[in-house]
Amino acid sequence: MADYIDFLGTSGTRTPTQGTTCLQVSDHCVIDAGNLINTFGDNVFTIEHIFLTHSHLDHIIDIPFLADLFVTQKNVSLKVYGLKATLDDLRQFIFNHRVWPNFEEITLIGHTEKTIELIELQPEIAYPVDDVILTPFKTNHTDGSCGYKIEKNANAILFTADTYICDRVWELLDANPNIHTLVTEVSFPSRFKQLAYDSKHLTPALLSDELLKSSRKDFTVCAMHLKTLFSTEIIAELNDMKLLRNGGKVLGDHDRIAYAPPASTL
Repeated sequence: MADYIDFLGTSGTRTPTQGTTCLQVSDHCVIDAGNLINTFGDNVFTIEHIFLTHSHLDHIIDIPFLADLFVTQKNVSLKVYGLKATLDDLRQFIFNHRVWPNFEEITLIGHTEKTIELIELQPEIAYPVDDVILTPFKTNHTDGSCGYKIEKNANAILFTADTYICDRVWELLDANPNIHTLVTEVSFPSRFKQLAYDSKHLTPALLSDELLKSSRKDFTVCAMHLKTLFSTEIIAELNDMKLLRNGGKVLGDHDRIAYAPPASTL
């Protein structure tokens, strides 16, 4: 198993050269499905577990296509995990035999298992998969949105995914000194304060205020999900405000973060 998280898609905008949110956390498990098909190609069948943060299109877009591939090629169901509201959205709006076939009801060719299995998560409950442990926590973005504490060998990374102001992020950081890195979203420049509020996303100014809620100063801060049209402006703000702490950076597609903490935080 790899000793790092591979950020397969990191952009807040889908472009010909950028994928949207997708993290490979172990050999067979990803968080979100914004850039699976293009990244894995023929190796995509190694993915058997998808933990979702929420049901927005940029986070689920490859799941229907993956199910379409699985139905004739696999002998085990594709397991898709999420909070109840997220799974309800998939059933109502995607796998409804209108937008896409209901692969929750369609059996794998030559086998008895269904093509996909939707598995409801409970917040604050730890879920082991492969050699990592994923613990979802509620965020402030959509009904059913969550981030994850991602642990391996007693080390942890906190991934907020899309969120607005969210006190639980900072409570978890203060309560878990083994979290050495925070990966958060920053979607818009600070001048779009109202848009950030309406769409429930962060700006550099909002992140600056949020960081004050934690008593810790020792964790690394990385940002992702920047809207491509404004990425240069957002990066300039993040640097001016010195928000990318302790060796943090704006993540790009295929950047990696090791499960082991960097030497500076030991």
